[in-house]
Amino acid sequence: MMNTTKIQIAVISIILTIGTLCSIVPAQASPTISPAQVQPATINVTGTINKIAVEGICYQLAADNGKKYELMGKFPKIDGTKVQVSGIVKTDMVTICQVGQPLQVKTVKVIN
Repeated sequence: MMNTTKIQIAVISIILTIGTLCSIVPAQASPTISPAQVQPATINVTGTINKIAVEGICYQLAADNGKKYELMGKFPKIDGTKVQVSGIVKTDMVTICQVGQPLQVKTVKVIN
């Protein structure tokens, strides 16, 4: 009788230990497409550069299509400049200014 109780306690201890360990280890998802396989699309957009003082100085592109982008990279930092921009929309980040969807500028052309 004494040995049976010890065995039962040992079995319960093992089950609890395994259960605890299983709940600590997160499940690993196996994605069908890795992030390295997804290529961000380049967009072309025309609009006006707005200089905005939020957290320091930020530059927003008020696009002709009504969308707003926060410009990142090299571009003319002159308020009111009409430009055509080619760049990559950054969906995986948040900026300090938060004045539009971040847009990494690849090329820019000033429109007169």
